Amino acid sequence: MSAANQRPLVALGILVCVLAISGCATSSRRPTNLRGADGRGTGQPSAAADREFPADRSGQSGNAGLTPEAELAVQHPHVQDLVIAYQTSMRPSLERALERGSRYVPSMKATLVEEGVPPEFAYGVPIVESGYQLAATSPAGAVGPWQFIRGTGQRYGLRIDGYVDERRDPEKATRAAARYLRDLYDRFGDWHLALAAYNTGEGNIERIRDDLGCEDFWEMRERGYLPSETSEYVPRVLAAMEVAEGANRYGIYMPPSNPEQFETVQIMRPISLNVVAQLCGSDVDTLKDLNPALKRGIVPPDGYAVRLPQGTREQFEVALATYREPPPVLTDSAPGGVHTVRSGDTLASIAQRYRVPVSALLRANGMRRPSPLKTGQRLQIPGRGGRGRLMTYDDGDPLPDREPQRVAAAAPAARRDREPAPHAVVAPRRGRAGVESAKRIRVAASAARTRERVATSESPRQRNRVAAATPRKRSRMD
Repeated sequence: MSAANQRPLVALGILVCVLAISGCATSSRRPTNLRGADGRGTGQPSAAADREFPADRSGQSGNAGLTPEAELAVQHPHVQDLVIAYQTSMRPSLERALERGSRYVPSMKATLVEEGVPPEFAYGVPIVESGYQLAATSPAGAVGPWQFIRGTGQRYGLRIDGYVDERRDPEKATRAAARYLRDLYDRFGDWHLALAAYNTGEGNIERIRDDLGCEDFWEMRERGYLPSETSEYVPRVLAAMEVAEGANRYGIYMPPSNPEQFETVQIMRPISLNVVAQLCGSDVDTLKDLNPALKRGIVPPDGYAVRLPQGTREQFEVALATYREPPPVLTDSAPGGVHTVRSGDTLASIAQRYRVPVSALLRANGMRRPSPLKTGQRLQIPGRGGRGRLMTYDDGDPLPDREPQRVAAAAPAARRDREPAPHAVVAPRRGRAGVESAKRIRVAASAARTRERVATSESPRQRNRVAAATPRKRSRMD
């Protein structure tokens, strides 16, 4: 065959190769080992893979309960390695977390579905973030089961102030986390990237995508574009989600669901949870468990929606209508001691716990300024003895309308009733004005002593002579 006749065939062959390569590149964007409807690897994408997870947050969409399993690559080799770890070395911590989470997972799943987020994330994210510990606090200041930092929590509607920290509230924090995750998914179009951004920040993922042209999580991970923590975070979430969802299959004990039962009442006055427990016929530990956001155990002065045990709201409302706070009393302060620093302790929290000023705590430990504390460090708590007293109610609760504060102890009656001496001298000021002030002070003291002698003099002649010697106050005419 001549060279002229071979050219069309060569061109056709090149075109076929280009089309084949482009088709492979397109198909490689999807995970190859995806979960089928039965939870096992099928090697084929399920019908849900071609559907976009619903953006409707009202819960009224027909796809609101759809789980986008085909988008989560739980059969990735590294994820499967972590699945094995959750069944072996990490099994005790996983089962403890599932025990704690049995109270919260049902409502968490319902909230995630309402916000258009995979309900399996109710297992994956909190297990990795906090193990469902409501008061968990990271070194970076993230708090709660979903580990919100202050700025992000407030951006998604959580109240964080001196009385309330709603990052600890499992219902409100879940709602905020669901909306944040959904916003991240809408921004990046992929749940893996949404989880990565949840861990490291959306700005970091956006820079990798825009500056490096990489839009796939696994590719970012393999090329080393992600922080090491984030590279492990997403696989750990997927593995925890897989094991918890298939606990029976993996031989993990799954405790029965034990959702919290409560009623909510709006309280518009500052009152302690001790009193709330008394009025509703419950105990304070139950009230604290139901209201983890009230970090001081006191309803804020501007009011708050408080959860009560199921069936106690009516009794509480009747009792609250006639309840009057007892008058505040002065109680003697407690003696000092030694405190061993635990994880999360700060000088401010320790000072508040023992009801001593931070400055006194610094002086007692030879510290010039506040500095980070080390776990296990022993701090001397200054004894307060009779130097001050704490203003509290009769039941020992501090006044709810302000931070616990020290009130100066009353002076002895004899000293309190004693009038100052008429010739008391105050420290003069400096300079020429100080000289004049000193002169006036000395003249005033001398005049006072002269008047005292006049008052006790029996002789009118002597009284007149002393009175004449007393300096006369100048008038404007002098």
